[in-house]
Amino acid sequence: MEDHLLTRRDIKRRAKQQLHEGTVYRDLIMANLIPWLIGLAFAVFGVWLAFETITKFGVQNIAANPENFVDYYTGKNNGANRQMMQGLVGLWFTQGVAFTALDVARGKVTSFSPFKAVFRTFNGRYFFGLLWLWLVSSLLIGMGIVALIVPGILLTFGLSMAYYAYYDGRETGKPYGIFTALGDSWRIMSGNKFELFVLQLSLLGWFILKNLTLHLFDLLINPYLQLVTAGFYANVRADYDRNQRA
Repeated sequence: MEDHLLTRRDIKRRAKQQLHEGTVYRDLIMANLIPWLIGLAFAVFGVWLAFETITKFGVQNIAANPENFVDYYTGKNNGANRQMMQGLVGLWFTQGVAFTALDVARGKVTSFSPFKAVFRTFNGRYFFGLLWLWLVSSLLIGMGIVALIVPGILLTFGLSMAYYAYYDGRETGKPYGIFTALGDSWRIMSGNKFELFVLQLSLLGWFILKNLTLHLFDLLINPYLQLVTAGFYANVRADYDRNQRA
């Protein structure tokens, strides 16, 4: 990595370049297959649940009592819980791919086994640590949102690099816990939260496209987004480490 912070444009340009090095794009597409199938299964379940809810309430009743239907639908279809469950089910698969994308962003690999990438967290080094990290970070962010929206947003961005930090910490072979990862993420993101927000805002078109296509083409889109996020972390982490050594 360079000895200075890259701009958002540089991070995205580098991600595009790395995507086409060796077999990176093909391998990331294949590695994303299982997380994509998990997302598809939850999406199909959501559509089925919505159809069943509408059928039970009745189309005529919907037209006559739209407000009652909204309350009824909300009670039967808790999208937030379903999204959280999807995140938990896909946690180890998505983080395995994310860690591999970080290796690519750092120039460590230009080809890899998609099978090994997606299953690389199913071991004693990562499995339970990722589970506890997901639980604790979700709890902290949830508490922040319940207290006030702004603290929740700050926690979301401040703890957003915790998984990457955990990966780096565990790779050293030394004892490294989830609270250390959360603390490292918070310190690394000090002064960089707005940068990440603007970076994600610049990718808004991709997220809109994913939703417009009902996530059917996420396999083709996600590799680029994963490399951008991994590149951002590698960039701010390298800058943080330089400042610590100075």
